Amino acid sequence: MTQRAATQFEIGAFHMVPPLLMASQEETLEWLATAHATAAGLQEETADFAAVKASIGQRLRRFGCKPQQIATRGYDTFDVRSHDFANSGLYALGVNRDTGAYIGPNSTPLGDRSARYSQRVRQVFEDFYPPDQTGRRPTLTPDHLIHVTCTGYVSPSAPQLLVNDRGWHQQTGVIHAYHMGCYAAFPAIRIAEGLARSGVAKGQERFRADIVHTELCTLHLNPADSSPQQLVVHSLFADGHVKYSLAPAGSLKRGFRLLDVREQIIPDSASDMSWDLDHWGFRMGLSREVPQKIGAQIRPFVQRLAEQCGCELGSLLREAQFAIHPGGPKIIDSVQELLELRDEQTAQAKKVLRTRGNMSSATLPHVWMAMEADGLAPGTKVVSLAFGPGLTIFGAIFESF
Repeated sequence: MTQRAATQFEIGAFHMVPPLLMASQEETLEWLATAHATAAGLQEETADFAAVKASIGQRLRRFGCKPQQIATRGYDTFDVRSHDFANSGLYALGVNRDTGAYIGPNSTPLGDRSARYSQRVRQVFEDFYPPDQTGRRPTLTPDHLIHVTCTGYVSPSAPQLLVNDRGWHQQTGVIHAYHMGCYAAFPAIRIAEGLARSGVAKGQERFRADIVHTELCTLHLNPADSSPQQLVVHSLFADGHVKYSLAPAGSLKRGFRLLDVREQIIPDSASDMSWDLDHWGFRMGLSREVPQKIGAQIRPFVQRLAEQCGCELGSLLREAQFAIHPGGPKIIDSVQELLELRDEQTAQAKKVLRTRGNMSSATLPHVWMAMEADGLAPGTKVVSLAFGPGLTIFGAIFESF
């Protein structure tokens, strides 16, 4: 069993910036069917729009996430209530008004997506760190800002520009934790903990690292790709932004003590989940084998995680709350069944999926935020699990205070 250093650290002070639009899954599925049918018309002029839309709608309901599984999702990149693609900007599935080029499978609008990402994320950071009356310094200035994202990379980044605008040059360092997938909160916590341990070792009395997730998954929906795999992706992912802090124990009013973190790559699974740059944008690959392969490894993984922090597996499975990244409805249900958990132990993970969709790396911090808001009894263990390319299982055990 590994032994952690004596100094303990805690996470808390959760805060989110909501997406610009929250829409129902019914509205989204209708928008997707229309968008895919419109894109099909660009590729084949003889395509029957009504027939293609009806076919896509049926396939979305067959392969995609149902409205009873995801009720609402957040969007920063388009309005699913509008089907005016010719004037929609990013999803103008037709002639581009400025260049005359078609927005479709043969175009290369990744730069447009990067510009849209940069604009929105800069505003999100402004919302997370509003200036005081001098226009520069908020109430609490972090020692480090760790920016986590899987959906857009621009340099200089939004946190670097924020540090410059606020005049934090000598106080706040910026670290980027990019393109790791849905489990990225755990490596970010490890980075923050390492920085905190270094600060404590140097005699720094007060230390705070802020972790900020900004995910615009909907930037990368490609209506020209109607494969079953992509229909699943299109019906699942959403946009989300969340911030929280890591500090030495005793610094935060409430939250979770970090007991341990662990990760494992599942053997023979490298092709089951991917997140690659494509000519259209970022493209996710997601095989049907993911729930099965995670299921085969999850119990021994939790066993080893429990041993690392001196917890007894049986009591953990009976008494802990489980923050499971909702990669999809089947993931939560499969993990719950294999670990023999009760519904109330996974309720918050299912609620976040139902009300917000899969927000990539921002999803699990939303689950932690919901658990903190619930007011867990002090000492309650929280087992957190997430999954991403590799195929990687990442987990941690927290304790509420």
